[in-house]
Amino acid sequence: MSIFSELKRRNVFKVAAAYIVVGWLILQVGEVLSPALRLPAWVPSTLAFFVILGFPLALLFAWAFELTPDGLKKEKDVDRSQSITHVTGQKLNRVTAGLLVVAVAYILWDALVVTDGEDRPEAGPGTPSSSAEAVLDSIAAPAQYQTGDSAPANDKSIAVLPFQNRSANEENAAFFADGVHDELLTNLAKIGDLKVISRTSVMRFRETDKSMREIGEELGVAILLEGGVQRAGDQLRVNVQLIDARTDEHLWAETYDRALTAENIFAIQSDIALTIADALEAALSPEVRADLQRTPTTSLEAYELYLQAVQLSDHANWESLEKALELSERAAALDPSFQEAIAKKASILIDLHTTGARTLEAVRRPAEIAIDRALELNPNSGFAHAVRAAYLEILDAPGAAEAFEKALRLEPNSVHILQEYAANRLDASDPEHALELIQRASELDPLSLSVLFRQGRIWDALGERDRALDSYARIREIDSSSVQGTGPASGPYMTQGLVASALYWLHEGAKADPADRDLPNWIVRAYMDLGDFGAANSWLSEIVKINPDFPFTLANRAVLEAETGALENAVRLAVQHLAARHDNRWGSGSMATDVLLIDAVRRAEPGTALNLLQAYRPGIFDSPPAVNAETVLQAVNAAQLLLLAGEEEQARGLLRAVIDFADQPYALTGSINSWRVSAKARALAVLGEKQASLVELQKQIDAGWRVMWRWQIGHSPNFDSLRDEPAFREMVEFLEDDMRRQLQEVRAMEARGEIPTPPAMSAPGD
Repeated sequence: MSIFSELKRRNVFKVAAAYIVVGWLILQVGEVLSPALRLPAWVPSTLAFFVILGFPLALLFAWAFELTPDGLKKEKDVDRSQSITHVTGQKLNRVTAGLLVVAVAYILWDALVVTDGEDRPEAGPGTPSSSAEAVLDSIAAPAQYQTGDSAPANDKSIAVLPFQNRSANEENAAFFADGVHDELLTNLAKIGDLKVISRTSVMRFRETDKSMREIGEELGVAILLEGGVQRAGDQLRVNVQLIDARTDEHLWAETYDRALTAENIFAIQSDIALTIADALEAALSPEVRADLQRTPTTSLEAYELYLQAVQLSDHANWESLEKALELSERAAALDPSFQEAIAKKASILIDLHTTGARTLEAVRRPAEIAIDRALELNPNSGFAHAVRAAYLEILDAPGAAEAFEKALRLEPNSVHILQEYAANRLDASDPEHALELIQRASELDPLSLSVLFRQGRIWDALGERDRALDSYARIREIDSSSVQGTGPASGPYMTQGLVASALYWLHEGAKADPADRDLPNWIVRAYMDLGDFGAANSWLSEIVKINPDFPFTLANRAVLEAETGALENAVRLAVQHLAARHDNRWGSGSMATDVLLIDAVRRAEPGTALNLLQAYRPGIFDSPPAVNAETVLQAVNAAQLLLLAGEEEQARGLLRAVIDFADQPYALTGSINSWRVSAKARALAVLGEKQASLVELQKQIDAGWRVMWRWQIGHSPNFDSLRDEPAFREMVEFLEDDMRRQLQEVRAMEARGEIPTPPAMSAPGD
């Protein structure tokens, strides 16, 4: 008998076929289970080694042994007439066929379900509405990540998962591990050729049981980096591994054991960033490569203080910002050339002002000194240029947009810069550019609440109210406790004139963040618009107990006093607001100016009010006048005061500037401008162009303007020339009817427990 026939008779070929199919299936199972079980990188390769090693052993076994009814025997001990190899062969055929069916099914599933799903993600909700202009569709993100889903991964996209803190009983060890992670992200963000997911999104995977593939799909990246940090005395260990999120393949791993010094920390971060750039074939300019290899400070203590300051400042409440400022100042004192700490100090000072914790005068000089020093130390710091841009913005000074552009060129992957620049463009009545910037930020930080919040604001300004509400709803999906998904949702309802619905979300926001000072004041304003001054008074009395001099609170107090006939008290509060040069927070400065104008017209004496306004808003008295969203209503009041003072030419020039500003696209759209939309109608009325004013006013009412309507129409001397016009009285009657109807809705909501009833009424106090 030939060797081939003997191999066939002993089922060696059939055993080989069955072994190959079984071995292949074992390797596939290993590939799937290894990442899910968090097995080391060597497990799949070791499994493959043993599968290959077993193949010749299986063939040898099939040749030397035979399965008989009495068990396994050596082939030479089996009587050929009693051999049942043909029966065993048929069983092997059936087993192999069954295994092949399983293998083919797996191959089809992998090709048609997994691969097809990766290559062509389904579009989610949020497709452009028919009312959106073509330009919005051209710059909007694809529909699948307008509602928070991830963008398709590209080969140069990476997410750095939170580093594990492996230190035992080391002081501030968690701060340190998170800080090293943050700084590595900052370094990678400087590489313009990479898409680097920002910190906010990756931190949500600190404690997760999701696989690498699932994380990669959710974040829209191809590559993941995970690692850990361990400090022990004066020693440091950092271990990292680079993983292909699409295949769970481990691409690179390294463990760094070094002495714990600032120089070694930066060297490790630099090496990791450069290795990733090389692995992903990302282009690096000589300037970026040099910056990645820079040592910001040689003081380990200063570096640790800086890391704590960065993380505390992210909380953005007054207490954490004050502590972060102290830490950044201590870091800068330890190393006066530590540019990052100095720039961070300036950034925190600006945040303290924008949150209302410190006045502009208190932060102005120290912020200027810190910004100048930071840019002197490193003119190529994108973060420092972004801080300078934010500072120019709060000064209402020119050059902010140019500074943001420079910052973005230096750090194209910085979500912080993209967000702040988007806010700048929104404030500049350029929401189309703002949308483009925030969509880029959304790709880099798809789970960021602040990005979604700004995205909602921008859609709102563009008139896309449903899209805005989708953004806020997505925030609530990610974090149901966040005020950013509740309070701001009132805005799109306000701009549609749905005061009762807006009131629901205002209360939800106040519940989510009891320390917020703006939302309770908005509740007061809503009740005043509805005509329920008792409820407004009741809610305001609660706010006054906490902080009676908050700018928004001062303005609401002044308006409520005027609404209820106590004009002298209202004037005193308005003077207090303007004399302190408070921000025009949510129109509070405009409300105070209204009160002063009412008093000036009543007494026919404009001098005092004009002097206060000239000190508060000197730009509107320039030639030409500086009219923008912050000053537009105050400019109308200033013009009427100038008319009272006999300065007709200057007054008319100022009113024309108001109309020119209001006629610009998006100048007064969205909920952030909801109390300003009457500006053009007011200017036309003061100019004496009654019919044009009535047409403009009707247009705004039809579009849903209700915010501050009762105060502005009922009390502002700007509309005095229209009060006898039948069309004007009809508008007032329509609004009164609408408010009575909506107040009934509010009462029903209170009865059902959907919103709280006003607290026990008390006087708002002085």
